[in-house]
Amino acid sequence: MSVKIDQDTCIGCGICEGLYPDLFTMKDDGKAYVTDLTGYDTELAREAIDQCPVAAISED
Repeated sequence: MSVKIDQDTCIGCGICEGLYPDLFTMKDDGKAYVTDLTGYDTELAREAIDQCPVAAISED
C-alpha cells in the first residue's frame, strides 16, 4: 500500500501534517507531500485521508 497526494487538488491547509507529521510535510510551494512510507501507520494515514477537506490524499 502507498499514500499519495494529488498536488492539483491540495490546498495546503496542513491538516495532514498536523495529524501525522512523520508521513506528511508542507513544502515551500504551499503543498503537502508524503515523506517516508517505510513502516507508516495505516490508521493515522487513513485519519489524514478522512480529514482532508478536498480529498487530495489517497491510499492504494
